[in-house]
Amino acid sequence: MMTKTVNEIDAARMLGLSVQTLRNYRYLRTGPPYLKLGRAVRYLVEDLEKYLAARRIVPEENEREEQTKGEGK
Repeated sequence: MMTKTVNEIDAARMLGLSVQTLRNYRYLRTGPPYLKLGRAVRYLVEDLEKYLAARRIVPEENEREEQTKGEGK
């Protein structure tokens, strides 16, 4: 089974980042995991999806209720 990969341009598009930001992340050893195949850089689509999911922020219901109470004063 072949795993779907994308180049850095498509990865940047998927993440809503610039290609240069992805390059900076690689240099700083941060950001999503990547593959080096010779000089080519590839990202597994699955890794990009996990990277996005790990950065998902879901506001707590309590925080929303407190904000609503504060607005009613």
